[in-house]
Amino acid sequence: MKKLLTIALLGAAVSLSYGQGSVNFSAGAVPATRLWTNQSLGGPSTGQINGAGQYYFALFVAPSTTGTNYSLSSSLDPTANGFTLVNTPLGAYGTNTAAVGRFNGNPTTDGTIVAGYAAGTTADFVVLGWSASVAGPDYNAFRAWLNGSGAGPAFGWAGHSSVAENVQLGGGLIPQGTLFGGGAGQASGFGLVYTVIPEPASFALAGLGAAALVIFRRRKV
Repeated sequence: MKKLLTIALLGAAVSLSYGQGSVNFSAGAVPATRLWTNQSLGGPSTGQINGAGQYYFALFVAPSTTGTNYSLSSSLDPTANGFTLVNTPLGAYGTNTAAVGRFNGNPTTDGTIVAGYAAGTTADFVVLGWSASVAGPDYNAFRAWLNGSGAGPAFGWAGHSSVAENVQLGGGLIPQGTLFGGGAGQASGFGLVYTVIPEPASFALAGLGAAALVIFRRRKV
């Protein structure tokens, strides 16, 4: 009976390991994948990010058939471009380390489970980064800041990677996929640039201006 129970438990463990795939949520293994920032509006790059914990990173996933629609020039909100936040207790967010230009998503293995994607399948990924002074380690707070309704300052540093395409998810005997690198489909390093967001009052003024324009046109007709 004990042997049967042991076999059943082992089988369940193997099934679970293959049920959800994982990726390596880290960057900086080679110079081409390290991250940089600029410190002034329109200013030059000041080099690789440094100061552990001063920046946060969130991981987003999309099916391989849609992820490539998100380019470097796209919005800072990946969810507006077909991506979904990878939200797991052990690896939803990463932070920069003491090593300049690098970040880790998990202090031990950097492995992040991606719910809904089985080991051996592929998906596309984008990494979004921002300065800690903007919103802290929370994407929803960052998005509120980006929309002008957050509690952070009116400016900060933010940016996102290119799309890591057709990344194979690991699990069981399958090794974890790697997002950053020089291989086919992998993302390179990216910059967090000076970003100014409009204040709520600016949104209100813009709305009033649009309403006035509509009224003016109707009267003119």
